[in-house]
Parts: sequence; C-alpha cells; structure tokens
Amino acid sequence: MTIKLVALDLDNTLLNGQSRISPRNERVLKQLHANGMKVVLTTGRPIKGILPFIKQLELTDDQDYSINFNGGLVERNSDRKVIFSRYITKDDIRPINQLAQEMRFPLDGITIDRAFSVIDIRKSGYQSFIGDLMPFTDVTFAALPEKKFFKFVSQTDAAQVQAIQNATQSNLDLTIVKSRPNLLEFLPNGVNKSLGLGKLLDHFGWTFENVMSFGDEENDLPMIKAAGVGVAMENAIPSVKAVSNATTKNNLEDGVAVFLEHYFNL
Repeated sequence: MTIKLVALDLDNTLLNGQSRISPRNERVLKQLHANGMKVVLTTGRPIKGILPFIKQLELTDDQDYSINFNGGLVERNSDRKVIFSRYITKDDIRPINQLAQEMRFPLDGITIDRAFSVIDIRKSGYQSFIGDLMPFTDVTFAALPEKKFFKFVSQTDAAQVQAIQNATQSNLDLTIVKSRPNLLEFLPNGVNKSLGLGKLLDHFGWTFENVMSFGDEENDLPMIKAAGVGVAMENAIPSVKAVSNATTKNNLEDGVAVFLEHYFNL
C-alpha cells in the first residue's frame, strides 16, 4: 500500500488550541509536500475560511486541492476551479427552519463566498468562529435569497445540538452531522468527506488505499473508515477511534506530525 495523499481535518485535529497550525505540523507537512505527497485540507469550512492555512503550508501548486463543506465542494487552491460540487436550496432547508422555530435554535446558511445568519430566533456565534475571512449578512428566513447553499449550520450549546440531531434522525433528504459538540451541520443528502475525497481520488486516478486521513469528530468518520490508513486523534470521539487503524497524540501535542514522522521516517 502506497500512501500518496494525506487528508487532514482542521479543528481539533491539525489546528492547535489557538486554531493555528503549529511550527512542527507545518514543517512536516511542507516536507511531505515537497517530496510529492498531496496534502489536502478536508474540512467543513468554505475555502475562504482556510486560505491562511493553504498559504502557510504553501499548497498552491496546480494540482493542490481542498475539500470543503464536509465533501460538498472540491476546489483547486490556485484558481478555485471546481471539480465537484453538491448544494442545497432554500426550499430544501424549509423543514429545518420550521423545526428551528419550534425548538428555538439559530441557523446560518453558507454559499461559496458568503454566509447568511438567519436571525428570526437569534444570531448564532458562527460568525465569530469563522472570523473576518468571509462576509456575513443578517437576514430573516423570508428574506433569505435563492442561492446555492453548500450547508446550513446551527451553532448552539452541546445539549441543544444533540436534541436537534435526535429530532432530525428520520430526515432522509439531508445529511445531518456534528462537526463539533456545539455545531450541527445540514448538508446535501449523501455528502460527507469520503464523497469529496473519492471525487478527488478519481481525478488523480488513485483509490482510498492511497489515502492517509486524520480526524476527531463525527463528520470525519466516513473518511477515517474509508482510508487505507485512518488515524484518530487522542482527543477523538470513541466512534472515530473505533474505525481507525491507529491513534496518535492529541491536537495540542502535534499529533499529526508525531504520526507522520514515525510512519514516513522523517
């Protein structure tokens, strides 16, 4: 089995407690990339939300790609050429908005280059999480424009996130998954990180046997399970560890670099 591509979740995996890539992780990933390894950031964030990390790791070659929106969009980093996308519409999310009215939880809808905070209930903390990398517009659901949304999210307390997920388990029209204990994501049906990764592998003519993936949360499960080498962080939830081939140190201890150094004899 030859590993040709390293797929990396960001939050609580590659990123440390300050939401940064540590010098050790940066050094190891740059070394692998210079040696011909594909380093692919595989995240729920839009590409605008990961541009600083792309630049830091110098992932700007013609064949460098990112997997965004938990697999709903695969883009080339250098010019944002899209090789795969799947989105939802305002109509698709109406049942979730109705549930939001009943359960009193916030929603944010994210397009390829802008986010919309639905403020009928209250504004969530999602804009603060994303920061200034993407523009946000506050709207009511009625005023929400008809656009291609790659996901909707609800950022609220962990107990309410779990209650929302329990209430939507029978929804067959959307993929509903946690990316953090306090963040629930509503994605197009069938979208997950493994789907997006598979589309990128098709582009390169490779298979999942050529992939090493790192993750920690529920939304990482498909790509950890599918990869030739799936690596769970020490801080990963039990279900991720259960399907992984190995566990490394936590994200505060440069767990990604620790595993890569040992595996590739760096």
